[in-house]
Amino acid sequence: MIYNSYNYTISGDNMFNLIQSFIAVYETKSFTKAANQLFISQPTVTTHIKKLEAELKAPLFVRQGKQVIPTAVADAFYPEAHEFRQSWLNTKRNLNQLANQKINVTIGASHSAATTLLPQFIQLLEPYLDRIALSVRMLNSEQVSLGILNHELQIGIIEKPLLDPNMTSFPLADDKLVHAGDFTSPIWLIRETGSGIYHFTHEYLEMHQIHPQRAIEMDNNDMILACLKRGFGQSLISSRFIDDSFPYEDLGPEFNREFYVLNHINERDPLLLEMLQHVKQHVDEFS
Repeated sequence: MIYNSYNYTISGDNMFNLIQSFIAVYETKSFTKAANQLFISQPTVTTHIKKLEAELKAPLFVRQGKQVIPTAVADAFYPEAHEFRQSWLNTKRNLNQLANQKINVTIGASHSAATTLLPQFIQLLEPYLDRIALSVRMLNSEQVSLGILNHELQIGIIEKPLLDPNMTSFPLADDKLVHAGDFTSPIWLIRETGSGIYHFTHEYLEMHQIHPQRAIEMDNNDMILACLKRGFGQSLISSRFIDDSFPYEDLGPEFNREFYVLNHINERDPLLLEMLQHVKQHVDEFS
């Protein structure tokens, strides 16, 4: 059981889930956005907040129309909730490390990074593999960022600029986008909202006043590449995927971008921080 200045009487893991929901609602000011961020249902978020309010014996949020407004109690509780979440994660990780001599490390990589930079990135971590249980997930940039914020991922690799103050990052490698495929085709193959390339694609279309007659959304670079190689459609893709099987053209420096390595700003695990520092010392090896 957990007891502190708020007299919690809920077990650690259950309280952790309530705290996660509280932080998400407080930061997004929305139960719906919090549910999407945590990949759970909105009724579950509502239940978590009600349970937490029952524990604290005070309301945390007030609904005014579509607005969700934190109470004074929520404002006071927010920094403690952050501290609790990080403390609980660190405690579990330290105990797991003592019991198993390994820590769980999950890397989330965007589609472009996963198939181009990730193999070299993992190879750099080889000296640490005896001390970590490593797993890798391929997601879009927005999902990677959410995973870092929710502590579901310890390391992220994305090509989307970071604006969140709860994450820290460093550049890993340069990249440039190209216009590829059948330039006369009325069909555009476009990555989904949340992907790193989505913003650049729409910026290109607006810049050139292009209004695609037909647009197909695809959530995977491999599908887009397979279509381009068959001469079907056109798209913006990373130059890292280019070969001689389809035409392409450079877009200029405004469509250059960087891949970033990111982690949560409150990360305190010394082994994980050592790994990130090791990668940072070898960024010149990424091309």
